[in-house]
Amino acid sequence: MSATWSRILAATWVLVAVAHGFLSVASRRTGKPLWWIDDHGVFGQATPAIGAAIVYVAMLVAFIVAARRGTFAPVVSVALSVVLGVSAAFDLGNATGAAVVALALAGAALLGSFASFAGRESH
Repeated sequence: MSATWSRILAATWVLVAVAHGFLSVASRRTGKPLWWIDDHGVFGQATPAIGAAIVYVAMLVAFIVAARRGTFAPVVSVALSVVLGVSAAFDLGNATGAAVVALALAGAALLGSFASFAGRESH
């Protein structure tokens, strides 16, 4: 992957992670937390710690692979964008507004991931 596209893809993931941070705070303040923020979620009281770890580790992995200019960075990035989209889909019933924003963020990451295929270097 070219250095320029690597930086663009890495920056995309940093911005998606920052936006998820703002979204998580906003969803909690509105009383409609995302599944990975809700104290009564899938993992009970541990949901915020475990859920946030799942979501942010996915974004961190995508960032690291992009920053290291990995050959498969666009593919990994597409896969992790889909994971974020699936995660957001779990909230469509309980926290619809936040879920729509989370889906938009996953879509933005997906578009950036598809665009980064242009930066793949042939050997």
